[in-house]
Amino acid sequence: MDSRRRSFLAAAGSVVTGLFAGCPGFLGSGEGENGRNVTGRRVVDAGVEVPTAVESSYPQYQYDAANTGTVPDVAGPTGAITSLFEFGQNRFTPGHRIGSPSLHDGRLYLTEGSLDANGDARTFVYAVDPVDGTSQWTTMYGGTNDAGPTAVTDEAVLATVGSSVVGLDPTTGVEQWSFDRLLASGITVDGDTVYLVGTRGETAGLYALSASDGSVRWATDVDAGSDPVTPAVGGDTVYTGGNTVQAFDANTGAERWSADYSATAPTTVAGDRVIVGSGTVVRVFDPADGTELWSNDVETYGNLASPAVTDPPAVTDDTVYAVADRGLSAFSLTGGQHRFTVETGINGTPVVADGFLYMFGRGQLSCRSAADGATEWTYGTQQQVSPNGAAPVIADSVAYFPAEKLYAIAG
Repeated sequence: MDSRRRSFLAAAGSVVTGLFAGCPGFLGSGEGENGRNVTGRRVVDAGVEVPTAVESSYPQYQYDAANTGTVPDVAGPTGAITSLFEFGQNRFTPGHRIGSPSLHDGRLYLTEGSLDANGDARTFVYAVDPVDGTSQWTTMYGGTNDAGPTAVTDEAVLATVGSSVVGLDPTTGVEQWSFDRLLASGITVDGDTVYLVGTRGETAGLYALSASDGSVRWATDVDAGSDPVTPAVGGDTVYTGGNTVQAFDANTGAERWSADYSATAPTTVAGDRVIVGSGTVVRVFDPADGTELWSNDVETYGNLASPAVTDPPAVTDDTVYAVADRGLSAFSLTGGQHRFTVETGINGTPVVADGFLYMFGRGQLSCRSAADGATEWTYGTQQQVSPNGAAPVIADSVAYFPAEKLYAIAG
């Protein structure tokens, strides 16, 4: 897997100037790369069968509105693997980042932020072919190099660009709307509603937006402090917080309950359980009234000065997988019994598919057994910092990892 075979694409796209108050400048959209070089397809091992099409969907960060990180009826790459393609800048520079992608109707959507040779910040939103890595359209924003996760519905691609959220046409990449409330969390989509935490002065607010036009359906204050977490939706309830764990009516924004524990990672909802990373403890609450059902410490290894669960746990119908201090721990969902802990050497957001866990960080993409944490395969990258809040996408025998580039690993 050390051999490199690359083709480069460089096509000039149309540039349209514009500026939205309170959000980055919208600089252009269209086919091609706006004059930038990005990597194309590279297949390393011809002996590994690669897909000719990717038909499954992965609509948002951690797969669903509940943040479960569990992908049903899909198997990722296991056994012998190959690099299907890499997508992103040809050079790795400070200030460069890739946001968590989403996948729908044969297109992979992602953001890329970087600084150009003059130090000017740019964020690009891409639609990419999930099999060969060719760009289908590009939309560029100036004034920021922050690149957050995307989500996709039938009507819109939702992208976090700097501290704003934009809604783009899935076919053309043309911006349809923007929401400029100083975004402070990731975005969660449930049906035709987008939930996010933004700031209003010194106050954090939970917002429910229309996915089709960005209009605000309701807004309410949250006790989030300086680190609000990405919302999760279970049934007719939205869960978020920071200083405390809070539950809100998904239709009106009325608070239903709060629990006096900090939330250091986005909440996960699984049936009749609400799972929260709170420092180095996993806590599980009753979604009806916020009663704590169980808690258990996540084992730490002394790798970090302030270890904590900062990525959302992945949850199946019987197991909670949480990561802290470069270790992976598994607990019984119903009673919190400890099942296993392995030191992985990385922090990362776990995603579960067909009995395997996928995660990355500190230059390593990895696949592990969901039964005992044993390593199935690893793949090295140039990214030496674990990016908080970035997560892989698992599709039909392919795993897409947003490191310093987007890596597509097939097997």
